[in-house]
Amino acid sequence: MRINLMQLRAFHAVATQASFTLAARTLGLTQPTLSQSVKALEERYGVLLFERSSRRVQPTEMGRRLFRLTTRLFDTEQEAATLLEGSAQLARGLLQLGADSPYYVMPLIAEFDRRHPQVEIRLSIGNAGAVLEDLSEARLDVALLSNPPVDPRFHIVPLYRDPVRLMLPAGHPLAEAETVPVAALAGQRLVMRETGSMTRRTVERGLAEAEIAPGVVFEVMGREAVQEAVALGLGLGFISAGEIRPDPRIAVRPLADCDWHTDEYVLCQRDRRRFPAIRAFIDLAVTAAA
Repeated sequence: MRINLMQLRAFHAVATQASFTLAARTLGLTQPTLSQSVKALEERYGVLLFERSSRRVQPTEMGRRLFRLTTRLFDTEQEAATLLEGSAQLARGLLQLGADSPYYVMPLIAEFDRRHPQVEIRLSIGNAGAVLEDLSEARLDVALLSNPPVDPRFHIVPLYRDPVRLMLPAGHPLAEAETVPVAALAGQRLVMRETGSMTRRTVERGLAEAEIAPGVVFEVMGREAVQEAVALGLGLGFISAGEIRPDPRIAVRPLADCDWHTDEYVLCQRDRRRFPAIRAFIDLAVTAAA
């Protein structure tokens, strides 16, 4: 049975946009026409591709599996078009970036935009787990992450190592020293980011290896919340050195007797690494880190 590519394209647009309205606008169709194309695809094969009961359109398990295939299909189509049009010049288009910190990626975006103003850029910031999931589902083209897991689906390029620092309220007794021994963290109240944060994983692993038990752990969402909680005296927090921004309420100190750090990487789906915009951004990130 020959598959209808227009129906596949309609499905792919809805899965990408998570909205029938936005998908119809993207394809230049009316919403009823788009909805009918998706419905016809479902009825032809006797499958349900989307859950339509929630406010946000969600693919079913079959829909997610098909989306992975259509992503490869239409990416290959784009690669062929790029080849035929001349890949020496960066094609116009959209580059969707994800990162677990704005501080590393923003300078790269500024330089990329200066070199390639014809490419539209969208940035999503989240913890490492969320960004990695979006990359694996092709909702992102490129990601900058700390310590991503080894995964054969991804093309992963190392950039640099970033030491973890301790944040303390400016008047805290431990802030009087130039460095703070890890043993001094025993029994201290700690402010931690949410589960999925690579900084949190690094700290928890380091504490376990040093056999140090902290006091109460206060969990907040996002690095800005950690910094504010530390500034208000709710506990001690941790931050990568590259993310430090001056705040008179906070003292930042290196940790002695340990090598807690995160390694920063740039990554994309392996079979998409030759796309001109993706390749150009990765090359820029590697050059900037050298």
